[in-house]
Amino acid sequence: MAVDIQINLNKFISNPSFAGKTIGVALSGGRDSVALAYALKKADVSLIAVNVEHGIRGESSVNDSKFVEVFCKKYDIPLLSFSVDVPSFCKQNGYTTEQGARILRYDIFDKVLSDGKCDFIALAHHADDQVETVFMRIIRGTGVRGLCGMSAVSGKYIRPLLDCTREDINDFIAKNELLYVDDETNFDTDYTRNFLREELEKIKQRFPALCTSVSRLCSNASEVCDYIKSNTPTLSSEGGEVKVDTKYFDECVIAKELVLQAAKLLGVCQDIEQRHFAIVLALKDAQNGKRVELSHGLVAHKDGEYIVFAKNEENNECEAKKFCEGEFADLGVKITKIESVCEEKLRENCAENCNRTLYIDGDKLPENSVLRRVEKGDFIRKFGGGTKSAGDFLTDKKVPLRKREKLVVVAKGSEVFAIFGVEISKSVALDCDTKTVFELKII
Repeated sequence: MAVDIQINLNKFISNPSFAGKTIGVALSGGRDSVALAYALKKADVSLIAVNVEHGIRGESSVNDSKFVEVFCKKYDIPLLSFSVDVPSFCKQNGYTTEQGARILRYDIFDKVLSDGKCDFIALAHHADDQVETVFMRIIRGTGVRGLCGMSAVSGKYIRPLLDCTREDINDFIAKNELLYVDDETNFDTDYTRNFLREELEKIKQRFPALCTSVSRLCSNASEVCDYIKSNTPTLSSEGGEVKVDTKYFDECVIAKELVLQAAKLLGVCQDIEQRHFAIVLALKDAQNGKRVELSHGLVAHKDGEYIVFAKNEENNECEAKKFCEGEFADLGVKITKIESVCEEKLRENCAENCNRTLYIDGDKLPENSVLRRVEKGDFIRKFGGGTKSAGDFLTDKKVPLRKREKLVVVAKGSEVFAIFGVEISKSVALDCDTKTVFELKII
């Protein structure tokens, strides 16, 4: 059944969420984006256009952007134009042209949104695009979430034409005598989506209701995902980490949802695959401290009864630095010489009351002490008497293995006098005769 694009868009945009908001339409100059831009203009919304020239097709690509400029002048639509170098970006980062173009394009859209130029970005994806997207995900081995397809509203991104077919758009273009440009790369079947588009056209000739059927599949999959989500605990990020109790890993479906939720909280919203789920689920029965790497720098650790997700620190190594007053940004610590310290602060040096800010007697600290990371063979003098290896001491303090490589210590040789954020050695504890006090703080 044919859909009237203008009526359909007017209904979509009448949602109270869009009242008084500025819509930024992603305008390439192609048929779909031209139809969307024109329909939005006719709907009398506050509108701007955003054009991204990808640097892929040379002069042809530049000419498309010039067409967009002419179109926007004709219909009095404010235009924001951008150029990016997709080939160089892909070469440097190992992406395909399709992947690189999408990443840079959405980087521009995100910037336009964050700069307050508009409140939403309208994308011209339609029902046939939805079919292509779902089939591409199936080919790549998607799960139920992937079968949900694209959403009509996804945060600040909206897709007003998602219920309209390519044929509906063609009719709208013809009816309003709209000009548009053809991107010749859309016909290059070396690109996965273009190849799939051609094959799907053949399938639609045999099964005309394909768009409707896939739309129903997306709707059913979304219901399943909503149910799973409603029965999954809500996680939160603290200190750049997300902790998940392993008791939730008894249910595979819930566990997968938690992995995705944790990844999203840490800024990883794609490329979490079945193999990643498998290695994370295996952590439930792994040894304490076991670590696995996922995608985009995301790592997961076994920590007692928890699986802890975090972004990988690329390099924790650093050269030893002479102990002195000052801020050490690369180590994330600050040393401040203070005149005196109250009795309450003095008690904070006791083992049972230590916190992130520590205080030491500077006169008791050996000359040429340094700041560095924890090393094998380190030891510390305990308040209760005797010495203990730094590793065993940190175990007693219940400091997770994953955090130990980031710890900063004050040391000379193998003797540790303070572990920032954890504890100080009895050797440098404050007492009634203390004259020089250093405050050790994590920043």
